[in-house]
Amino acid sequence: MVVGVDAYAKARKLGLKAYHNSLQKRLNPSLPVLEEIEPQLNSLSRASLGLIQVPLTKVVGTASKGRTNAFAPNFMPVLDPGSEFARKWVTLCESVVEQGMNQPVKALEYLNQFYLVEGNKRVSVMKYLDAVYIEAEVTRVMPGRTDDPVNQLYYEFLPFYADTGINYLWFSRPGSYAKLYALVGKTPGEKWTSEELSDFLAAYMRFRTEYKAREAISDAGKLPATTGDAFLIYLAATGYADAPRKYEPQIRGEVKALWGEFEKEKEPENVALIMKPTEQKQGGLLNTLFGPSSVKVAFLYNREPYQSGWTYWHDLGRLNLENEMGDRVKTTVCVCPDPANYEAEIERLIQEGNKLIFTTSPVMLAACMKQSVKHPDARILNCSLLASWQRVRSYYLRIYEVKFLIGMIAGALTRNDKVGYIADYPIAGMAASINAFALGARMVNPRVKVYLAWSTRKDFDPEDPFGDKSVQVISSLDVGAPSHHAVEYGLYTQWDGVKESLAIPVLDWSRIYESLTRSVLTGSWNNTGTDKPKAVNYWWGLSSDAVDLVMTQRMDIGLKRLVELVKEHIREGVFWPFESIIRDQDGAIRCPVDGRLSPADIIAMDWLVDNVVGGFPTIDELKDEARALVELQGIREIEMPSPSAFSWKAEELQGDARK
Repeated sequence: MVVGVDAYAKARKLGLKAYHNSLQKRLNPSLPVLEEIEPQLNSLSRASLGLIQVPLTKVVGTASKGRTNAFAPNFMPVLDPGSEFARKWVTLCESVVEQGMNQPVKALEYLNQFYLVEGNKRVSVMKYLDAVYIEAEVTRVMPGRTDDPVNQLYYEFLPFYADTGINYLWFSRPGSYAKLYALVGKTPGEKWTSEELSDFLAAYMRFRTEYKAREAISDAGKLPATTGDAFLIYLAATGYADAPRKYEPQIRGEVKALWGEFEKEKEPENVALIMKPTEQKQGGLLNTLFGPSSVKVAFLYNREPYQSGWTYWHDLGRLNLENEMGDRVKTTVCVCPDPANYEAEIERLIQEGNKLIFTTSPVMLAACMKQSVKHPDARILNCSLLASWQRVRSYYLRIYEVKFLIGMIAGALTRNDKVGYIADYPIAGMAASINAFALGARMVNPRVKVYLAWSTRKDFDPEDPFGDKSVQVISSLDVGAPSHHAVEYGLYTQWDGVKESLAIPVLDWSRIYESLTRSVLTGSWNNTGTDKPKAVNYWWGLSSDAVDLVMTQRMDIGLKRLVELVKEHIREGVFWPFESIIRDQDGAIRCPVDGRLSPADIIAMDWLVDNVVGGFPTIDELKDEARALVELQGIREIEMPSPSAFSWKAEELQGDARK
């Protein structure tokens, strides 16, 4: 590092560059002043934080106007080299190089940024010398609470700081500190030990070094996400347990593998919804000549198909895939009931040469992501609705379309304007199914009420699920395993104690499995229609024949014809279940009379329509076996995604009949 007069010249050059850049952008070319940022500064309450280490990146300005014109916004000097100020700056720089900084500065902390009361030149010299921290006597200034996201984030930061004393970590979105607690395995209010703080600092600084090192080779030389936001993505993808002990080469490889995830965060629409199959085009001459003639495809289940209806339908999809593609596909099944072994089993499936791995439960997503970072070329998919990763694609079915049809049947058959709905997990996507059922029932019976029960609640009584035995038309769980009583799935009646099945959803996962397998064989896997980093979510419905409805022959022929007509209209994109005026349980209008909810609105749905009686259970009210899934995707346990994050092609909302 250059010192002496040459040091001032170099520092001034950096200052003048920042000064002129600010002028070109029509920004203040001098240091920010807290008195100007917060006009009520003198009336706000204050608290002493004592003598603490302050990250120099967090020192951003001065408390009062003073000699702010001596510095550019980056704290580098701009005054003439022959000035008295320049001589004092040089003397201070030489002293710090020889003896270190032996006098703390004084600063005000406001929204986790620091504004100097005393010590501008000391900070300038330390920033020039590339120091990381400076010792400061700090007073916290408490802003009034507002709805501003930065203000909300600060009030989330305060209890985190009380637990940790960490002031170097900052995010851009409210809710991030809660996510960090969960990823690190700590509870809010629990003090971190010195060893835990040391481990966390080591993990953060090593990540920060490797992340910042890629700035020069990133697009436009700019990092795609703040370091705090990127660190949170990194921990969610790779886990925290081993992070403090990782060496730089491993972190460097992980950062490289996750770069698309970081870039995705800067896109306003970073989730691509693929609503129906796309045409499979051959991936060029080279793929035709040298592409694979067959492909190995693996399926990871958490329960045996004979035990679980969910797994049973996925396994039927696998068998249909084999039947359709014959010798061109070889499938492998892995049943792994222990979540602790998911990652190892995915690793094994990759090593065995499987080119596609379908994991059939959202609880497997974390293991999927960790393995995708270790194996960047692996094609791993997870059956979940909330697509969140570019590296791991997700897939799901628009079950709500069939639920609307089942609701129509229930509303037409009830004798007392009461129908029941038994749901299982209060997770993303469930609100859409419940609401679609309720709207379908009301379309044929304006007086109908839908009574809601949850099979995963601790107090669920299968003999009297609604606490009202007069509810005798019931939509139960969607799918049953071969070992289960078939009548109690789908829609059934129980007149005079006799249960009779009426209709059941059909989930044909093979439509997705076959299309994606063919995309590997044809070399079109990467042809997702997105030109920017995005998560990809395949979300298919009636228009793709991925869902359907089977009705009993005993059903009234007129009702059956009506349901078939609406089904075809949904399939063709003529009819949309969520359109015209829709009110929630509080009476708020969720859809205007001349509007319709978008696919993104439906995915992000966390409310119930006004003819539903009942609500979402809390996680404490659920059985233990339901907690793992609900903690990951629970409607009340996670922040539901913003509809603005999703994009889709309008033509994909229409079925084949309208091509």
